[in-house]
Order: sequence, then structure tokens, then C-alpha cells
Amino acid sequence: MRDRWLWSILVVALTLRISPAVLWPMTDCIRDECIYRAIAFKIVEGHGLTVSSKGWLPAPGYPYMLAWSKMILGHMQAIKILQVIASTASVGLLYGVAHLVSGRKVARIAAALIALNPTIAWFATTMWIETFYVFFLLFAGLAVLWAHRSGGVASAFGGGVALGVAVLFRGIATYLPPLFLLALAWPGALTGGWGRAVQQRWRLLAAFVLGLVLTVAPYSIHASARHGGFMVTDATVGHVLYLGNNDFPPLTFDYGNGMLTQPIFSSYLKSGRRMCNRKGPPVLSSRCDASRAVDWIRAHPREFVSRIPMRLAQNLNPNSFLTRHVRWGYWPGAPWWFREAIVQLIIVFGSATMVLGTLTAWARARGPWAFIAAGTVLYTMATTALMYGMSRFRLPLDVLWTVYLAMFLADPRGTFTALRDSPPRLVGALSTLPPLIALMLWYLPTGFPLFWR
Repeated sequence: MRDRWLWSILVVALTLRISPAVLWPMTDCIRDECIYRAIAFKIVEGHGLTVSSKGWLPAPGYPYMLAWSKMILGHMQAIKILQVIASTASVGLLYGVAHLVSGRKVARIAAALIALNPTIAWFATTMWIETFYVFFLLFAGLAVLWAHRSGGVASAFGGGVALGVAVLFRGIATYLPPLFLLALAWPGALTGGWGRAVQQRWRLLAAFVLGLVLTVAPYSIHASARHGGFMVTDATVGHVLYLGNNDFPPLTFDYGNGMLTQPIFSSYLKSGRRMCNRKGPPVLSSRCDASRAVDWIRAHPREFVSRIPMRLAQNLNPNSFLTRHVRWGYWPGAPWWFREAIVQLIIVFGSATMVLGTLTAWARARGPWAFIAAGTVLYTMATTALMYGMSRFRLPLDVLWTVYLAMFLADPRGTFTALRDSPPRLVGALSTLPPLIALMLWYLPTGFPLFWR
């Protein structure tokens, strides 16, 4: 907090997050934004959390935030003020993470990268979950790193609470706690390996689990009793499996490869099997759709496997939802050259984070942050392979991976030296990067300047 450079980049980050909302205010909604808003209105009317118009039950965090924004601040759009604050604070959180992982120089670069990343800055001005999700994910990561270093039980407890809140915002975080526990238990300088580390740090592990359970369990118990069976925070997996494992191709919603209009989306849905009954309890309908998806996979194993590269390519698309936003004309006052420059900047940030970040992760990823960052990336890509991909799903991963991009930019020679000195890591990098780049190139041309095509 004594680093003046950090305060300077926080001012830059705040300015970049406020500017789009001031210059090109977006008061309407797009797709899931509209769904969250409709659910929030039901909460305001006293109905509590209800299913979406599509029939799936989201995690409660964001709909309730929208509802409270309406009730306390008078308008749901006011939530963007909180998101701008959370997104700016995330710059500071990443600075703290990178400082613990690799020192001040890397911390400064990482903070600058996330502050200047156009997609991350823009998401703060939308009504999407990602800004809050990234904030709590980084908060949990920083708390765990600090607890591991200091032995502080309060920090471990706070990390569990923060990750619990992340679970309440996005159900995909439900299976992340083991990665954070591994990070907390990492032996480090201790002798005796994992067994001794767990013995010495059991209080930290217990505090983390306690914070997590106290945060998530009350809602899980309430929702399970109300919505037809056990659930943690949402009942969406059946819907996602339905979209990704059906007779129609895997669906996504990015610019140039997604469902751009409702009629096209509806025609795709009509060509596949019907959804399970959405009038019953959402937990039961989700289980039904998940069961039918498994049956479809068993009946079409080759088709399922053949779709995995496409799904991964959808997730690794260097473009982003901001590309779609700009190309759809939602910044009508911005000059054409500026909008196209933003699109190209999106590609630069996305490509550099994935390629150079992955290279550096192979070379230098060690310790607690390796479990959190690399584990979260692998877990998310595995779920993508099973369901369907979208650049929005990659946004939190880009934030975690920015630490490794910053490490490369701070010392590129050190990265290559580390690879040279570790043949297994070098083999891992050489076997991973070519398919990664090939998958990135799949949808990259959709973001090329319009006058090139």
C-alpha cells in the first residue's frame, strides 16, 4: 500500500472503467443480462429467487445484488458503480497476489496489465457476473497466499468466506475449494512433505473450510428444500449439457461464431431433442436434462469427441464479448478507427495472456499459486470439453494467468532459462503450445479489421 506506482495505476484503472459508462452509456440489456434483470425484479416483488425464462435456476449472488441495487439505490443500473469499484479493487488484489508470488516488479506489471485490459475494464460497465466473481476469486487467492505465508487463521477463514461468496455468484466455483486447500497445505520449506504440512497447518485448513461452509450452507439448505432436491447454489448444469450435447452443433454466443439472433437460436433448438419439463422443480429438470445428455453422449461417442476441439476453441477465442459489443454498434458515438483499435487490442491482450502466460506457467509455476491458477484453468477447460465454450468463461482465467504473463514480461530470459534447465517442463511447453495456438487461430479472424475481409 506504500507503493505510489500502485496508486497511480489504480487511478488509471478507475478512469478506464468509468469512461465507457459515461461516454457510451448502455441502459438496455443483452441476453443473460436481461435474464438476471427479470429474475431480480421477481425478488424485488417479493417472490424470492425464481427460475429464469429459460427454466434454469441461477446462483443467487448476482440477482440479489441487482435487486438490492434497485431497492437501495433506486435503479439496477446503479450496480455498475459497485462493479467499477470492485474491478478497480481487483487491480490491487492482483498486485498483492503477484507481489507474494514473485515480488514488486512482477506485481506492478500484473496490476498494469489487468488495469489496461479492455475487456476486463468494460465488463465492469455491464450487468454480467464476471466482475464480482473475479473480485472474490482474487480475494480468496490473496487470503490463502497470505495465510500460507503468515500462518494466520483469520486470513484462511477470510479466504474460505471469499471463495464461498464466489460460489454463490457462479456455480462453477463449487469444485474449486480442493485447489485452494492444496495451495494452503503446500509443504513449501517444510521438511517431511505433505503429511507434515497438513499436520502443521490443520488449523488453517479447518478455518478455510469453516468460512466456506458458513457462507454457502445456509443458502444451499434453503434452496434444496425449496427447489426439489439437493443443490449447492444453482441448477444450471442440465441446461448447459443440453446446449452442448444435442443434435445441433455446440452453441456459443461470441461475435462471428455464435447465435446472433433469437430466430437462429430457436431454429437450432428445434433441430435437436426437446428440453425436459421446465414447469417442475428446477433441480429435477436439471437432473433430467443432464441424464438425457449423458444418454446422447453414449449414443454418439464419436460426435461427442469430435466436438471437444471446437468447444476448446470457443473458450480460447482471443476475441471477447467486447468485440461483439463494439461490432454490434453499441458505442455509436465512438469513431470507427477507435472501435477497431479496441478490437485489435482485445486480440493482443487475449493472445499474449494465453501464449506467453502458458509458456511461463510451464517454466516457473510453483507453490500455492500454481495450484490455484493452473488448477482452475485445467478444471475450467475440462468442463468446457464436456459442455460448451465461450470467451466469457475464460475471463477469470485470464486474470489468474496475468501473473504469469507479468513474470514473462519482467524477465523473459529467466523464463527460457528455466525451461532449458528443466527438460520435463520444456517438453510440457512444446507439447501444449502448438495445439493451444491452433485452437486460438480457429476464431481469431473474426476480430480482424473489417476492411481486411
